[in-house]
Amino acid sequence: MVLKQLDLFKALPEDMVKYISERFAEREYGKRQVIFEPEDRDKVFLLKSGKVEIYQLTPDGKKIIIDILTSGDVFGDLGIKEENEQALFSENEHFVQATTNSFVCVMNKDEFFDMVSKVPKLANILVKELFSKLIESEKQIAALASDNLLVKVKNLLLRLAKKHGEVTDDRVIITTKFTHEQLADMIGISRPTMTELLNKLDRLGIIKREGKIISYYPQKLASL
Repeated sequence: MVLKQLDLFKALPEDMVKYISERFAEREYGKRQVIFEPEDRDKVFLLKSGKVEIYQLTPDGKKIIIDILTSGDVFGDLGIKEENEQALFSENEHFVQATTNSFVCVMNKDEFFDMVSKVPKLANILVKELFSKLIESEKQIAALASDNLLVKVKNLLLRLAKKHGEVTDDRVIITTKFTHEQLADMIGISRPTMTELLNKLDRLGIIKREGKIISYYPQKLASL
């Protein structure tokens, strides 16, 4: 059972996972295909395999990546609908785009919450995950406010390490591959600027790059 292999469901009994999987519809998305748009607020999505990015567009059309999601992540508008919903979200609309070929499970939001209410273990896991994402989003907003570009990159590496990091004897390796453009979009700078900053950190011996895999030396990064 594929869902049983995802972190979100590992702690659940097999009969519960079967109950959940039967209620999701599965869809396949190609690279760069948009999965979620603001009008999809009545749906909840579970990333079964692949990788997607959540992003917003600034008033001048600049793309800001909010998060990169991998297998097992849940996304969608999980808030409560209001009569003036359009006003609430008009300045804070999120989009989700596949960055690799991805399989996504989809369910109506009301049905999803009804299902979660019947599976208390899943509700507990999901609340913890969403609370963690909220904290990380707040940290990202604070990081974007900094005028120091090296500090922005430092905070970005620390955030990515929490989700994608692997600790070795002397380094922290960010095991997921990110393009310079994706990294730049996460902190609102241009791709050439990001490349220049990474080159500088590499020369200073603060980070190490092996292809698209980046690692950093914690003590040296903390000195920025």
